[in-house]
Amino acid sequence: MITVTDLSLNYSGAPLFSHVDLQFLRGNCYGIIGANGTGKSTLLKLVADELLPRQDIRAAYMPQDYGDLLLGDKTPVEVLAPSGHKDDITRARTLLGNMKYKAEEMEHPAAGLSGGQRAKLLFLSMVLNGANVLVLDEPTRNFSPLSAPVIRRVLADFPGVLISVSHDRLYLEQVCTRVLELGPDGLKEAT
Repeated sequence: MITVTDLSLNYSGAPLFSHVDLQFLRGNCYGIIGANGTGKSTLLKLVADELLPRQDIRAAYMPQDYGDLLLGDKTPVEVLAPSGHKDDITRARTLLGNMKYKAEEMEHPAAGLSGGQRAKLLFLSMVLNGANVLVLDEPTRNFSPLSAPVIRRVLADFPGVLISVSHDRLYLEQVCTRVLELGPDGLKEAT
């Protein structure tokens, strides 16, 4: 179990939310919903800031604007197989193929890929780096209709803890084991 306690956020002197306590259980996916402007992404960032430095878990965070995380000339294969060993490259190519990457996309600089391809690459790199807690802000927003079902299936099968903000109804239905709604009174079970 992972616990985060007493998160609060004020905006222009008014509370967006206060005294939010969260408990996350392994093997569960938590979806956070709420009206625009309620502070969902900010709450997720606060959760990430609490979890990333912890030594008892391996947390990874994907913000809504993740483009800066994959800048540079490295190709997706180089990102996933930095050792350059043949077995690692084969594994990277297999994983990328499973995520609907074309052969030419595997050798294209990651910074020049589409938003969906960069999101898949970032997700794969987090998993390959051993993350057992994923904190994802709008994880399916850039995916094509062909890629979205693959990503939903992979995320649904993730064995660790998944904490995410999403407006994607299919994602919330097919992946999330609990959906929480953020409002002025904090987080409550969504109805």
